[in-house]
Amino acid sequence: MLNTVFKKLMATYFGIIIGSFLLLGLLFSQLLGNYFFDRHEKLLLEEGAKINDLVIDYMNHYITKERLDLELQSVERFLNTRIWILDKRGYIYGVSSNEKEWIGKQITAKEMVDVLKGRIIVKKGTFQGTWQTPMLTVGMPILVNGQVENAIIMHSPLYEITNTIQEVHKIIWATMGISFIISAIVIYFLSKKLSQPLQSMDQAAKKLALGDFSQRVDVYTEDEIGRVTHTFNNMAEQLEKMEENRRNFISAVAHELRSPLTLMKGFVQGIVDGTVEADDQPKYLQIILKETTRLGKLISNLLDVQRMESNAYPIHPEHFDINELIRRTLLKYEEEIERRKIEMNLDFRQDTLIVLADRDGIEQVLSNLIENAMKFVDEGGSIGIRVQEKSDKAWIDIKDNGIGISKEEQQVIWNKFYKVDKARNRNKEGTGLGLHIAKQIIERHGEQIQVESELGKGTIFRFSLTLSEKQ
Repeated sequence: MLNTVFKKLMATYFGIIIGSFLLLGLLFSQLLGNYFFDRHEKLLLEEGAKINDLVIDYMNHYITKERLDLELQSVERFLNTRIWILDKRGYIYGVSSNEKEWIGKQITAKEMVDVLKGRIIVKKGTFQGTWQTPMLTVGMPILVNGQVENAIIMHSPLYEITNTIQEVHKIIWATMGISFIISAIVIYFLSKKLSQPLQSMDQAAKKLALGDFSQRVDVYTEDEIGRVTHTFNNMAEQLEKMEENRRNFISAVAHELRSPLTLMKGFVQGIVDGTVEADDQPKYLQIILKETTRLGKLISNLLDVQRMESNAYPIHPEHFDINELIRRTLLKYEEEIERRKIEMNLDFRQDTLIVLADRDGIEQVLSNLIENAMKFVDEGGSIGIRVQEKSDKAWIDIKDNGIGISKEEQQVIWNKFYKVDKARNRNKEGTGLGLHIAKQIIERHGEQIQVESELGKGTIFRFSLTLSEKQ
């Protein structure tokens, strides 16, 4: 039944309110009952003390019997209380009402015996079966020279007190009922407000599970629920970006694979069909070999990207000479450099410069940046590599005098599959992943990589490495 936060909140709040109201109602009822009884008892005792003085005046013949009766009748009308005056043997000789039949009767109840012994008694209920109506009976001794000479018995009906208590009870319970209704309304809207974001997140999460990553939840508060809602929206936004990147990635991979496969299929089909002459076959086989090499590199790069995005690309820092690593990396491109007559300029400010980094990762960065430079320089162009120390960093610059990169493109060259100068198709041999991988590796080292370029003048890629203490 309580399968939603809204229902649980409502049940909890109502349980607390109902329990609290019942407890307070019973407590107030008890307290008010005791209060009214104690107040009436105190009032009777106060009036009893005054009557005590009147009886003593009567016994001393200061007032007449008629005056005493009038005073007793006055108190009876004021307090709705029957009053008996008893002598020390328990005989009634004075009454406040017109019930003269009580005159001369002896009261033998145990309580009256206690009063005649000098004690004050208070009793609730019927008195010796005299009246059916419950009474509050107060008995007080009348002392003369320290001796009990007479006693006063006052009978006050309890229905007046109980009626008053019942009226107060009605007011209390009516007030609690109104408070309960108001509380129920407030709790309903409060529970709705608290549970609404959760319900919205539940519905949005179900749609996210079905692939609709455009879902967002409105944020109305800045409390814990508001922060959870913010987090949910951020998660949905990241999922949407990931989905968009995934689609772009698949589209780009499909495009990168389709073109060389179509090219190779055409050449192979021509060789098989005999449409390609035997003298031309080595040339086309060379193209096919070149495309398969590029496909192998593309797949290798894709695996590197996947490892980086899944945080599975390890970084193992070690101490090595960055100058020596650059020389070794250039050896891989010696044949192409000589074939294209590219001028290589090395500017090492120090013979040896030890850095702390992942050797294999930095070698891949150097390879990607050198290959990128070689793609955009014409035959007979120049590439320069400079290594210099600034503060506690080693800065490596790779400069070419190629076609350059526009300001707009400099912001997006790090994106996956992005290729500069698409219109002129100068970069048709690349995979569009080299710069992206280089940036990821450098950032995983906690270092910086930058680009400076001007169209028609060339490009400089610059990255930093931490210097080793072992110099």
